[in-house]
Amino acid sequence: MRLIILLCGVVLAFSSCKKTDETIIYGDHYFPADSGRYVIYDVMDIVHDDPSNVHDTSRFQIKEIIGEEIIDNEGDPTRKLYRYFRENDTLNWSLQDVWIVKKTGRSVELVEENQRKIKMAFSISYDQYWDGNALNNLDAEQCYYSHIYEPISVGSIDYDSSVVVEHQDFLTYIEYLRFYEVYAPNVGKIQSYYKDVEINEGDTLNVEKGTELFYEAVAFGKE
Repeated sequence: MRLIILLCGVVLAFSSCKKTDETIIYGDHYFPADSGRYVIYDVMDIVHDDPSNVHDTSRFQIKEIIGEEIIDNEGDPTRKLYRYFRENDTLNWSLQDVWIVKKTGRSVELVEENQRKIKMAFSISYDQYWDGNALNNLDAEQCYYSHIYEPISVGSIDYDSSVVVEHQDFLTYIEYLRFYEVYAPNVGKIQSYYKDVEINEGDTLNVEKGTELFYEAVAFGKE
């Protein structure tokens, strides 16, 4: 009898550890942060100012590549994120920004334009909520996951699994704010949608003023 109880205890302990490990790893690899990992995006940037008859669209490419490890002010390891720009795929890359990525067992922080934001929180689940702006002075931004582990096609690339991080979804008669990002395992961000515009009569396509910014991954790998 004592032997049976002991064996059951070992099985339960093993099962518990295994489940925890899988949860952490499964969330972790949706934002790989090892050196040399890169993603190239087609980007579309739209500026609206209907009273001035301005609706300008710019198209270009951004390449993000994880760089070397550094230690931050809290004594924790972080990595540089190099961001390169080019107008089209026939031109050479030029360095545009250097951001900072801090990845822990609990979250991914990204310092972009001197603002520290929490991009992901682990583990990934429908019950996970967090304030994306908890580490800066911006207004609170409640983030959560949707469409967890669903296959998706972005451009010409098919992904077996993805998760969506929801940032903003606000619609009134005169304003529309929508922002979400899509991540794929062992790749990172594969798509983002940002739209902050003034609209007419609740029509999100009838735009008066504002900006739109769309990212779509076209290549990825490790250098």
